[in-house]
Amino acid sequence: MSSDSKIAKAASLLLHSPPGEVDDVFNDIRGIVNDDEALQEHIEPVLAESNMQQFLATTVPDTDSRVLITPYNRVGDTQFSDPNTRTVFTFDHLHRTARDAAPWDVPSDAQLHEPLRQALYDELLLYVRAHYADGSLGVFWHEGALVSCIVSNRFSPSNFWNGSWRSVWSFDPQSGQLNGSTKVRVHYFEDGNVQLDTQTDFAADVEDMDEKVRAKKVAKLIRGFEAEFQQSIGDGYRQLAEKTFKGLRRSLPVTRSRMDWDKVANYTIGGELANADA
Repeated sequence: MSSDSKIAKAASLLLHSPPGEVDDVFNDIRGIVNDDEALQEHIEPVLAESNMQQFLATTVPDTDSRVLITPYNRVGDTQFSDPNTRTVFTFDHLHRTARDAAPWDVPSDAQLHEPLRQALYDELLLYVRAHYADGSLGVFWHEGALVSCIVSNRFSPSNFWNGSWRSVWSFDPQSGQLNGSTKVRVHYFEDGNVQLDTQTDFAADVEDMDEKVRAKKVAKLIRGFEAEFQQSIGDGYRQLAEKTFKGLRRSLPVTRSRMDWDKVANYTIGGELANADA
C-alpha cells in the first residue's frame, strides 16, 4: 500500500470518531502519520464530510444568526447558505470558522416555498428550545423538499462520556410525504470503551392545507416521533437492567446456598487475622 493510501485510510478514521472527539482522533492520526503537509492534503475533504455529518453549528459572519453546516445548505465546495439571513458564506473546515459572508441569490423554487419553510422553522424552533439543551436547528430547501436538521450535543470528557442526538426530516410539499431519521451516539470511556449507536426511521403523510397549519402538523408529527424514539431507548435500558442482565446471573452460587452479603466483610477480616496468627 502506498504512503498516500495509508494516510487516506488513517484520515478516514475521523468519520468514525465518537461525538466530541474528532480533535482527539485527529491528533492521534497526526502523531502516527508525522507528516503535516501530506496529511493536510487528505484530511480537509474528510473534515468537510465529518463537519457536515455532525451538523456542526457556526455563526454567520457579521450577524448573530446560527446556522448548521450540512449537505442540505451546501452551495459550493466550501460555501454554505443561511436562509434566515439570506446570506452565503465560506466555511474553513480545518479551523471551523466562517468568513466572507455575502448576499445569497436565492433560487426561484426556494423562494416559492419560503413561507412554508419559515413557518416550519418557527414551529420547530419552539420545540427545540423546549426539549433540547444547547440544541440547534436548520430548515433548508433541498432538491424539491424541506429538510429539517436537529442536533444536540452533550460533551463531558472530564466525566468520561460524550453524546449526540441528530435527526433529519424531509418533507415533500407536493406529495405530502414526511420521512425522518433520528440517530443517537454515546461514548463512555472510563476504564473501558462502551458505545451506544442507534438509529430509527419514520414516515408519515401530511395532507395539503394552509401553510402555517401544515407546518404545525409537520412539527407535531416530528415531536411525536422523536418522543417515541426517546421512550423506546429508555424502555430498552430498563429491559436490559431488569431482565437481560438478571438472566445472565446465577440464581444461586455453586455452593447452592445464598450468599450473606452482610457477612462478607467479616469473612475477609477473619481470614486476614487467621493468616496473621499463622
